[in-house]
Amino acid sequence: VYGLGLPAFILQKVVQPLYFAREDTKRPFYYALVALVVNAVIAIGLSPVIGFIAAAIATTLAGWSMLALLWFGTRGMGQAARFDDRAKRRIRRVIVASLIMGIVLWLGQFLLSPLLDQPGLSVLGLTLLCTLGAVVYAATGFALGAFDWAELKGAFRRQR
Repeated sequence: VYGLGLPAFILQKVVQPLYFAREDTKRPFYYALVALVVNAVIAIGLSPVIGFIAAAIATTLAGWSMLALLWFGTRGMGQAARFDDRAKRRIRRVIVASLIMGIVLWLGQFLLSPLLDQPGLSVLGLTLLCTLGAVVYAATGFALGAFDWAELKGAFRRQR
């Protein structure tokens, strides 16, 4: 359940600099307070009904509510807050690569269940599963054109 909130938490880190670049630290803070209240109300409200999983559900929903508040707050920021066509194409490709990785990991857990179920070998099984996911995601991302080798090299090249 926490995994469903991961894209929201990542995208928050993408959107927040739009505010900080304009020296607006108040609105993200207020949005975070709203998300905190959403988290607490859902977690405390659902906890007696569904148990410990309520905290995970609440955190995920709070993350998405924070992203929604941040996103809608950027409407008055003009072009800086809009994706260009290249970004839109890449986002679709990243989503497809993520879905393929998710399917492979879901199938891989069944294949590796003998390792994952053994107390002494579970770390090895988990390491193999994580490696499989990373390799599939990278290979699929490059094959679909979600990532560009030249841009990746440039990002890791040392600035002089």
